[in-house]
Amino acid sequence: MIGHGVACYGAADRYLGMLAATLGDTEGATGHFEAALHLNRQMGADTWLAHTSYEYGRMLLAQGDSDRGERLLAEAALLAETVGMPTLLARVRALAPVSSSPLPDGLSARELDVLRLIARGRSNREIGATLFISEHTAANHVRSILRKTACSNRTEATGYAYRRGLAES
Repeated sequence: MIGHGVACYGAADRYLGMLAATLGDTEGATGHFEAALHLNRQMGADTWLAHTSYEYGRMLLAQGDSDRGERLLAEAALLAETVGMPTLLARVRALAPVSSSPLPDGLSARELDVLRLIARGRSNREIGATLFISEHTAANHVRSILRKTACSNRTEATGYAYRRGLAES
């Protein structure tokens, strides 16, 4: 039963760490988070590792340990992006925006702008008007996005954007 609980909910130490952090017991929280990180890594449980890294990093940032906190949040962001956890990725970015991290699949910043508009259901004409580029340039960006992301169409590109937390809600 315990093994199934760990597989479904992650290490109990993550929850104990969150509780200890809420109660102001930084030392206790650190011990629990470290144990949870160890167990999640040992199990290869990337989903729970991402959540644990986020919660631990959040606590460390609040305590003023920005170095270790930012490293844990960067790990959480990478795992969230890899596994496809857009909500967690948005939470991480709200705490510590990672502007220096490269965009996935070699997308440019402008292609990211276009991808976000694709995810909103905009046509090439509407994308062009919004970004002050020609419809032809918008179409070129769309083709480049589809090629770089290995998506067959705009619908797949929309799913890609949401899975990676790139689309604006």
